[in-house]
Amino acid sequence: MRRVKQGVKFITVLFLTGAIMIFFPAAVAISATESGADDVIPDKGVLTGRVVESVSDQLVEYVNVAIFPAGSEEMITGGITNEDGMFRIENIPEGTYDIRLSFIGFHTSRLEGIGIGGEEPVKDLGTLRIDPTEEMMESVTVTADREMLLLNLDKTVFTVGRDMTATGGSAIDIMESIPSVTVDYDGNVSLRGSGNVTILIDGRPSYFENLDQLPASMIDQIEVITNPSARHDPDGTSGIINVVMKRDRQYGTNGMVSANVGTGSKYDGSVHINHRIDRWNFFGSYDFRIHGMEGYNVTDRDRITGQGDTLRQLHQHEDFFRKGYFNNFRLGTDFFIDEKNTLTFSGAFNLRDTRPRNYSDLDLFLPASQRLNTEMERHFEGFGREYVLNYTRNFDQEGRELMADVFYAATSGETVRDILLDTLGSPDGRQLQSVESSTPGSVITLQADYVHPWNDHSRFELGVKSIFRDVEDDFRFFDVDADTGSESLNPGYSNYFLFSEAIHSVYGIYAFALGSLQVQAGLRAEQHDIDAEQRTTGEEFDRSLRNLFPSAHMRYFVADNHALFLNYSQRVNRPGISLLNPFVNYSDPMNISYGNPDLKPEFIDSYETGYQFTKNRTALTATLFYRETEDVISREMTLPAGDDIQSKTTFMNLQSSTSYGLETTVNYPLFPWWRLTGNFSYFYRELEDERLPDWDHSGDSWLVQASSEWNVTDRISAQARFHYRSEEVTVGRTSGGGCQQHGGQGVLDDMYFLDLGVRMSVLNGDGTISLRLNDVFQSRTFDMYTYGESFTADLARRRDSRVLFIGFTWRFNEYRQRAERDREGSILDEID
Repeated sequence: MRRVKQGVKFITVLFLTGAIMIFFPAAVAISATESGADDVIPDKGVLTGRVVESVSDQLVEYVNVAIFPAGSEEMITGGITNEDGMFRIENIPEGTYDIRLSFIGFHTSRLEGIGIGGEEPVKDLGTLRIDPTEEMMESVTVTADREMLLLNLDKTVFTVGRDMTATGGSAIDIMESIPSVTVDYDGNVSLRGSGNVTILIDGRPSYFENLDQLPASMIDQIEVITNPSARHDPDGTSGIINVVMKRDRQYGTNGMVSANVGTGSKYDGSVHINHRIDRWNFFGSYDFRIHGMEGYNVTDRDRITGQGDTLRQLHQHEDFFRKGYFNNFRLGTDFFIDEKNTLTFSGAFNLRDTRPRNYSDLDLFLPASQRLNTEMERHFEGFGREYVLNYTRNFDQEGRELMADVFYAATSGETVRDILLDTLGSPDGRQLQSVESSTPGSVITLQADYVHPWNDHSRFELGVKSIFRDVEDDFRFFDVDADTGSESLNPGYSNYFLFSEAIHSVYGIYAFALGSLQVQAGLRAEQHDIDAEQRTTGEEFDRSLRNLFPSAHMRYFVADNHALFLNYSQRVNRPGISLLNPFVNYSDPMNISYGNPDLKPEFIDSYETGYQFTKNRTALTATLFYRETEDVISREMTLPAGDDIQSKTTFMNLQSSTSYGLETTVNYPLFPWWRLTGNFSYFYRELEDERLPDWDHSGDSWLVQASSEWNVTDRISAQARFHYRSEEVTVGRTSGGGCQQHGGQGVLDDMYFLDLGVRMSVLNGDGTISLRLNDVFQSRTFDMYTYGESFTADLARRRDSRVLFIGFTWRFNEYRQRAERDREGSILDEID
């Protein structure tokens, strides 16, 4: 019956979504037609056109369009193509002109003898094609245009600027648009059904910026690499998600300003400025984000007795309120020493202030009726900074390159948490507690990479890297006198933990091409040293591990538009400080937790094979993946038998797990003005360990994502994005009648949402007005049923998910949002 209801719900949602996708663009078109009725043709001539790349017919933005009098080299006016590859240049005196198209990585194209004005005041050149240079041909992606989704053979690239449903949002909102990526209720990102994914910002881990702190307006692209090569760090079970920030290097002064406001106390804004003169390029940006959120959680738990009877144990209702203030600054400079040597220095700074509040009413029915009211207010203030020094050397031999990096990051801050526990009818009455905690940390990374082509058909890469990381966890627990307010340190509930690690690695990669076959093989050797000390209890432990991480990637071009690929890599998931710290955390009297210093890293063998078809603006990718994991890190939450209601949570290694799945993505233009993008993904996982209870420890789910985009007029476009996640049987470690509440053995109900967006170009293309409505049906919910040998539990979570945003962006002096070369490179760069 549950599956039948799920199917009926899904069909109903599809019907409503389909109706919106049909009538929504029509309504926008009618409005656009009425608003544009007063447009008039200017007195002077107008030149319009559309520029595409000649190999794939991919639209090309930021192409310089210069206008010269016929036979002259003195430019009189010009323009630049927009995100749709379109240009419109007005106020051109009547006459005959030569038109020149130019852009980095493409051959300059020239049209001669073009008459403008007179009897033909608006001259439309139609579709113009520009040819990529040989160097550019190596990186041309023959796929759908840059408007939204680029499907490479080794990674998926999502272009943020074209996603209207991310207006006013953060990086988390963007993640939900990417195939095979899911975001749970708490903002945790999963890739191909695994929450262990490595998040990078500009090719490096960020030690102070969370994804929900980054406004979407600051981001240029999101890259998803599901099976990275030995060039990358091996961390991350399911792969790497790289967030590419906006950056520019064009001459002169240019920039961009954006602001967004949303219902429910949501605001963000950003400023980007770039100035280049001679050998120097200076860039900087500032963004702020104010984010408010509120909602509630409801939990019901029943106890199953030894005789098989079910007794109600507790009911809890919790209201929560969140408010966060985030500020990010980025400054840097490029110094072009000469044509082959570049030195770049940049710094990033982050200020954050979060203030969550929780109010909980708990009714206990076992072992005796009792009511508890809990209030928790938390205030966190933090400061983070990052510095990067990069040197790049290009040699005379094409493709030969040396890069070296020095990276330093540090973060500091303090959290103050005040807790009030009121047990109604108890002689203990009100209990007050206060917690002060800080986790300062720093990391230094030294890295060098060298690429050497042997000939036109093969190359060799070599790299070295060292990471030094230090973290302190200072946790101070105070008992507060309810009458006087005085605080006294509780040493039994306080702890001070020190954690240091060093990772040294070297890698080599050899790649070659033989006809239509491309092969790359790599090996990364690593030394990992850990030193930790729990000063409160006097415990010390250290660990030293040596590992090899091989990788292999092959692809074969069956025909010009068809390719097959087969990839393999070994990955690792290392336990962090919170999983290793053995101290028992009593800050939540209902749920205590502690780490396990004997926890080992888990190792993953990842395989994938697939097929890709690309032709003009149509792309189709189908992929099968399979992962085997040893020493699986699992959360263990136990609820002791009897009347004890206090759960205990720790971590342990299980024997192994197996996961596999299928994903397919299609990007198809139905018409020049209407494009559809769709994704279907299926995930399955099974745990294996002789210590597991008797019931089945396997689970699966499937995911459907769809996006429809319409160019309603030359200035107005609209988008609808639909997301559906099926009912999911979750897999977790349970023992002694316990469960992991948000990921244990149980059933997670299905969930869907629909987002809408509209964007209009203003100020002759220099400005954009955006409108976005999140979760049209207010259906983004989290309902879960979990079970163990002696209990069952139901959890329902809700928040204010329906949000309306309006935003404005202004670009001056033709600001170009162009990402720099990926520091990590591509898995299989093209080889001639």
